[in-house]
Amino acid sequence: MSILVRGGLVITGGAGGRRIDRGAVLVEGNRIAWIGEDKDVGARADAPGITVIDAARSIVLPGLINAHTHSNEAFEQGAYDNMPLEVWMMHNGPPFGMPRLAERDHYMRTMLCAVESIRSGVTTIQDDILTFFEPEAVNGAARAYRDIGLRAVVTVTMLDCGFLDRRPFLRELVPADLASELDALPVPGRAEQIGLFMDHFKRWHAPDRGLSIIPAPTSPQRCSNELLQESADIAARYDLAMHIHTDETKTQAVAARHFWGKSLVERLSELGVLSPRLSLNHGIWLTPKDISLVGRAGCSVTHNPLSNMKLGSGVCPVRALLDAGANVALGTDGLSSSDTADLMEALRAAALVHKLGGFDPERWISADAAFHMSTHGGACSTNMVKDVGSLEAGKKADIILLDRDAWGFIPLNDPIRQLAYSVTSEAVTHSIIDGAS
Repeated sequence: MSILVRGGLVITGGAGGRRIDRGAVLVEGNRIAWIGEDKDVGARADAPGITVIDAARSIVLPGLINAHTHSNEAFEQGAYDNMPLEVWMMHNGPPFGMPRLAERDHYMRTMLCAVESIRSGVTTIQDDILTFFEPEAVNGAARAYRDIGLRAVVTVTMLDCGFLDRRPFLRELVPADLASELDALPVPGRAEQIGLFMDHFKRWHAPDRGLSIIPAPTSPQRCSNELLQESADIAARYDLAMHIHTDETKTQAVAARHFWGKSLVERLSELGVLSPRLSLNHGIWLTPKDISLVGRAGCSVTHNPLSNMKLGSGVCPVRALLDAGANVALGTDGLSSSDTADLMEALRAAALVHKLGGFDPERWISADAAFHMSTHGGACSTNMVKDVGSLEAGKKADIILLDRDAWGFIPLNDPIRQLAYSVTSEAVTHSIIDGAS
């Protein structure tokens, strides 16, 4: 199948991004075959069976990448308010009384997230499914992404520490009878969890067909040294990304000092876990030393400004991370901690929140930087930078078209700034994912 998108304002994104006022993009199969000026299309438009999309009133962009979300929260949009993370978690995932859903329920829940994602211009999603040791959760989600055609990186989340050992002082504060109940909760061993990961990996991992399965030890304070190291070894062995929540709240930073006498990042560094494959989700309470370690290791940090604001967690030190050489990607986070899968909302927040409290405009995060996080930054975080994140010949054909007659683009001054500050996801008219529209 061939598609020719012609006549639009093409913004390629990526490190050497170009803007072509009347540009064209030729797709052959599932990859971009050619990009150039529309006047140079020539005989390419006459190829047998080609589908021509008139983009004369469109802005043509690389598909957006949501580098961190939790589709398992899709039934709980708007369910909670005015709760810090640790309190919110007790409502969102209490230790007792959580119903176990059927695979069909997980499928429908993920489909809600996927539909909203595509409508907001997302062509790749990194979904951290926080449903522990329930095979039907990953099976349902993977099937949903496969059926709808959204490129997805799906995590298999793991932890092997008991409930009372994940937070400082909790064991001392909880009544003895409740502590006995919490200690009795089953926590599958490391071998069982790695085994479940490998089962999902063998069944679903097919990056050439748009679906990847990656390891995700949920957070350092919930995992043993052995589980963290084995997850990193698996990621290296199979050339996978790896996902882990780190320093989302001050409580987590305090917990690290309480349990290990060092920061979470220092612990990960000593274990040999830091690498360009690793994405640290949130990274709000990083120390200057942490930032240096993350930058030197070439890690990614997923910036989730919507949930960070709603849960009162803080603001990720994006400028310092970029200065240190880290990659920063953009995420919505879960659908009940940010209450949306619309990445354009996160893009706007990322372009705005860093202007608060800083008095040097040169250090603020620009609309261009936020757009870069939502495309190239996400491609690095998902270990897919060779295939997605920019419009380049040879890369996968993940392309979105925005209506330049949308109110937020009138008049057209700077399309990326207007993408960040003016338009909404209603401007998205076409999504081409892996060469299919």
